[in-house]
Amino acid sequence: MTSGMAAASSGERLSVVGAVVVLALFALVGESDAGDAGHWMTGAPAPTARTEVAAAEMDGWIYVVGGFEPRSVWTFWQASVSARVEAYHPATNQWAAKPDLPVGLHHAGAVAVDGALFVIGGFVQSDDTTWRPSDRVWRFDAERGAWEERAPLPTARGGLAVTTLRGKVFAVGGYDGRDNSAAVEVFDPARDQWASAAPLPTPRDHLAVVVLDDALYAIGGRVRLDYRNNLSVVEVFDADRDQWAAKADMPTPRSGIAADAVDEWIYVFGGESGDGTFPHNERYSPRLNRWQAMAPMPTARHGLGAVAVDGRVYVLSGGPRPGGSYSALNEIFIPPAPSRSTTSGRAPPAHIGSVMALLAVAHEAGVLPPESGPEVDQLIHALIQSQSALLNGADPGARDVLTSALSAKFGTRRAAALTGAFRSTGWTSETLESLVEYAARRSPREELRWADVVRNYNVTAADWELVERMFLKTREHLRGQGRDIHAVFASHRASLPGGQPAP
Repeated sequence: MTSGMAAASSGERLSVVGAVVVLALFALVGESDAGDAGHWMTGAPAPTARTEVAAAEMDGWIYVVGGFEPRSVWTFWQASVSARVEAYHPATNQWAAKPDLPVGLHHAGAVAVDGALFVIGGFVQSDDTTWRPSDRVWRFDAERGAWEERAPLPTARGGLAVTTLRGKVFAVGGYDGRDNSAAVEVFDPARDQWASAAPLPTPRDHLAVVVLDDALYAIGGRVRLDYRNNLSVVEVFDADRDQWAAKADMPTPRSGIAADAVDEWIYVFGGESGDGTFPHNERYSPRLNRWQAMAPMPTARHGLGAVAVDGRVYVLSGGPRPGGSYSALNEIFIPPAPSRSTTSGRAPPAHIGSVMALLAVAHEAGVLPPESGPEVDQLIHALIQSQSALLNGADPGARDVLTSALSAKFGTRRAAALTGAFRSTGWTSETLESLVEYAARRSPREELRWADVVRNYNVTAADWELVERMFLKTREHLRGQGRDIHAVFASHRASLPGGQPAP
């Protein structure tokens, strides 16, 4: 073997993997505990920088609607109220332009129900102001690529919040041009009709609403559009009783926020005040009636959108400074996996060392993604969380998948030995190879079972596809150099945490 083909020294290997500093974020992951604050990745930026947008998910796309956008040199005399609609596809990390709104608006609400996107209320431009409350309701049919107007909102308002509960659209709070509205109005898409529900106990604007476990939570906000008068109040709506009740206040009074739910938690992002914008990411458990601080946003901002898809929250657009500022940001929050029983509460060094060894092999093959990009975060997350699913998951499907994959490649006797080794030291190149190859032969039913196993640990189909792609590229590149991936892995593994020193 020539010197150029020789394996890296132990110090070089550690340096290579140590350069992927994001691994430090996972030192406590194996089984997530209450101290895990989650972590952030960066997605493709939006085509247009905006703030005060509305956002909602429909058919696997996240729609970002309206808001303000910067004036251009050609439109400096016009207001910057936007009619623009852009959609992001998390699975491909790509954006697409969609048909513009019929009218520019900002501080509106957006929600998807019955296969259609609804944009409700907001502020529009008139002769003397860009802050005229709107009662218009727009429905977007993605198949036809067309907008149509529906029954108007009974109370014109902007800075409201909207969500769906039991197939109906709830429009909550806002500012009606004179004062804060306590209106809670409910839209039936099938009948194109509005009705009233019990009024919001604390009228406010720039709030967030989220539905979790058949209850609607109204969170934060401000009084009369004044971000110097922010609120921490949380109130929950019981649809069966048509009643509101107070819950534990949000730790940080905020408005201009965005929120969505993952598992049993509601996550609230960003906001603004007279002193600046908030990087805060705080989550609330209705079951515990308790708040918890999470990993702060990489970029503080307000007027943003937050949409949860497949266990991740995509935090989009928004102003980095109070008032008129804009961004095209797409920052992705990955919450900690649901808490599960574990003997130690943290991943053993051997399991972290196994992931480090796989990354080192990919680096040596020249296929490891740039450590400054989102793919390396995604790869590390998928490797560690899928390893946790196989090691610690209560679902017997996890053991079945691992046993079936190893048996198909190595036979029953060797599969038993490799299963025992996996539980002791975590990933090996052989174990990962067997799962990757088994994927090509799995039946649709087995594929769904595997997807369910890893989904419980916040690993999406796109995450696992990245693991498969990187492994196959690594193996191919090493074969092209006349090298065996298992020998390269063993060489790296010996010098990393939990490995045995090379003889």
